Amino acid sequence: MSSNKTTGFLVGLLLGLGAPLGGLLLHALLLQKYNWSWVGQEWFNHRFFYGYMAVTTPIVFSAFGCSLGWLRDEILSKNKFLEHMNTILQRRSILDDMTGLYNHRHLLEEIKKEVERAKRYQRPLSGMMIDLDDFKKVNDHYGHLVGDEVLIGVAEVLKGSVRKMDVVGRYGGDEFLIILPEAALETTRHIAERILGNFQAQPIRTSKGPLPITVSIGSFLFKDPQLVDLTSFIEKTDQAMFHAKGAGKNRFTA
Repeated sequence: MSSNKTTGFLVGLLLGLGAPLGGLLLHALLLQKYNWSWVGQEWFNHRFFYGYMAVTTPIVFSAFGCSLGWLRDEILSKNKFLEHMNTILQRRSILDDMTGLYNHRHLLEEIKKEVERAKRYQRPLSGMMIDLDDFKKVNDHYGHLVGDEVLIGVAEVLKGSVRKMDVVGRYGGDEFLIILPEAALETTRHIAERILGNFQAQPIRTSKGPLPITVSIGSFLFKDPQLVDLTSFIEKTDQAMFHAKGAGKNRFTA
């Protein structure tokens, strides 16, 4: 028996047990009989009635209380389930199903938010676009299921390479984007070198064995936040990434 059903049962039982006494006292008040002898005589003369109340009323009241407790338990259980489902739906609306990183749509919202914050507090803002090198060859040689495993592994490496305040997401396909609030050039360079080093030191584990993966990283520092918006943030980081690709891949360009 759950807590609410138990509570309802006990409250109903106590109310039911008090009903005969309450009826007796009410009768005494109405008749203005305030002596114990009348009470005793009244109880004796109507002992079957009061005995009936002493047995049946607690049963009815406790059953009613237990029913209310059960109803409350059902409502709380359904509310808890709805809250859980809302949490799941909210997470699914902002996260990429495969990698667990922020999805494209939510990344755009995060960029807007960080741009506004940078403008408000006059802080620098950096962005980083990351593209897997020769990812098509992985899919062609090992299949798309292994390609999915690689993307999941890449996401783990990226999450483990950035600061807590940084925002990491899957921009689309095999491209990832990182928002680096209040990051100057040296900070951005240090994070990029850490990412490249982690990929070099740690091949991605797949069902076909560990696969060496390299990435091209393009970063852009917006020193004056008043000159940045969503479009320029994407364009500048994207251009920097293509420069890294054109310079030979597996490198960082700012």
